[in-house]
Amino acid sequence: MNDALEIANLKARYCASSDKSSHDPDGATAELSGYFLPDATADYGFVQFDSPDKLAGFMVNAIGGGSEWMIHMLGSPRIEVAGDEATGDWTISVHSKRRDGEQMLVVGRYSDRFRKTAEGWRIAHVGFTRYE
Repeated sequence: MNDALEIANLKARYCASSDKSSHDPDGATAELSGYFLPDATADYGFVQFDSPDKLAGFMVNAIGGGSEWMIHMLGSPRIEVAGDEATGDWTISVHSKRRDGEQMLVVGRYSDRFRKTAEGWRIAHVGFTRYE
């Protein structure tokens, strides 16, 4: 499998695990933890994380915990690989139903960094810009 496809599949698994967090928080946490480098960071604009555990906790508890369901949809991927480093950029829309019954739509762009390890590609940084 080529590197760009491996990275695209990694990002798709990240989104699927995030979606799973509303009904299986323990499973989602375990899955998300395996996608990151130990020193991975994230910037969602309104909140930043300096560890993958904090990011996974946010996705599972703050986002997934308040939702009955959610589904991430990625589009327009642009993945650039340079040796063992890569960047990935996707448009994203997330549909969810909050536990209070409100349905939400969040749209934005992911701009991420990746690094290849002996175990395969891992996420080094998640960047998210929300469009309102």
